[in-house]
Amino acid sequence: MTRYSLGAIVLHWLIAFALAFELALGFAMPRGVEGFALFQLHKSVGISILLLTVLRLGWRLAHPRPAPLESGWAHRMAHAVHVGFYLFMLLAPLTGWALVSTAPIKVPTLVFGTLPLPHLPLADSLNPIVEEAHELLAWFGIALFLLHVAGAVRHEILLRDRLLERMAPGGSRPLGAALALGVLALGIGAFLSIGGAKSGREEPENVATAPVTDSPIAEQTPEASPSAEETSPAASETPAPIPTWTISPGGRLAFKVGNGDAGVVEGSFSKWQGAIAFDPERPETADIRITVDLASASVGDSTQDGMLAGDEFFAVSRFSKAVFTARSARRTGTDRYTASGTLQLKGASKPQTISFRLTGSGLARKVQGSATVARAAFGVGEGAAAEGLDPNVTVNFSFDAKGTLPAE
Repeated sequence: MTRYSLGAIVLHWLIAFALAFELALGFAMPRGVEGFALFQLHKSVGISILLLTVLRLGWRLAHPRPAPLESGWAHRMAHAVHVGFYLFMLLAPLTGWALVSTAPIKVPTLVFGTLPLPHLPLADSLNPIVEEAHELLAWFGIALFLLHVAGAVRHEILLRDRLLERMAPGGSRPLGAALALGVLALGIGAFLSIGGAKSGREEPENVATAPVTDSPIAEQTPEASPSAEETSPAASETPAPIPTWTISPGGRLAFKVGNGDAGVVEGSFSKWQGAIAFDPERPETADIRITVDLASASVGDSTQDGMLAGDEFFAVSRFSKAVFTARSARRTGTDRYTASGTLQLKGASKPQTISFRLTGSGLARKVQGSATVARAAFGVGEGAAAEGLDPNVTVNFSFDAKGTLPAE
């Protein structure tokens, strides 16, 4: 027998292409939140390599391999590299699996977005150990990959013993060479393209236009309402009725938070509602209540959306709503206001100020505004996944509102 069996050849090249891509992806993918899609792909390819390796070992036991071309130290070196490769292809995916299973935040794994992969029943205290092991194995894999390529080049160029034909489909030396070059090109190309995209990524623009105000979170306590002398030239005059406002469909409630070198994480809430009583001429009489369905939070990635609903962020299973209430507002400029009140979020209640601007006239207005929320005060964003997040989250809102005067 001078050549490998067809099954061994197919499995060899499938694993080779997968390994080249996986190693490049592992070293080049962004480590921030925006790298989640690539992180999921990295896990999917890793599990695929594990399954292919088990299949390859089973095939090797059932089908004899060709006799070695060399003996002595060269044969022992080649054998050691092959044994090392099998260990690497088994242990690297397993330590990766253990790594996500012991992480402080349990990110669900869907193999290629479809097949759920359960977490291993391991103690979270093992996380630093398996993380270090996984990283060391990655470098070990790079070294083995280079040794394997160097050995193939030695056989083809120096020894000219046509080793490549033994692992080429149909025994075609040109096809074998093309496959080998394809593996190298895939690895290098994936590393350069993913790494280039990471380094060239620009910070995205704001998801919603909102007026810029001076440090809205700085005003943490509601100010006293102006006296009657300041608001009414005639104390005996009956106050005008306060309009109540209905938020029209199509409004937007968005959020963004810095994530260190990884840029900005942006998302929005799709379900929220408000009960608003507000007179632009008498803002001190305002009564505002905004309720947000936390389960509707999305950053455009299903895995990250699941994390937002988890205990480390919004804990939606225990705290389904966030509520902002304010019993007064203050004019800060032409058609510009602030409202200082209370934000109830994740079981905590803290002072919170929002700033907003009105456009339009009468009982048809457009509202644009913003707030800065200190997430840590509410326990939002805990654990390893939130380590790079800025302490403050910017919330932008924009909606049309229709006013109604109470019946006399």
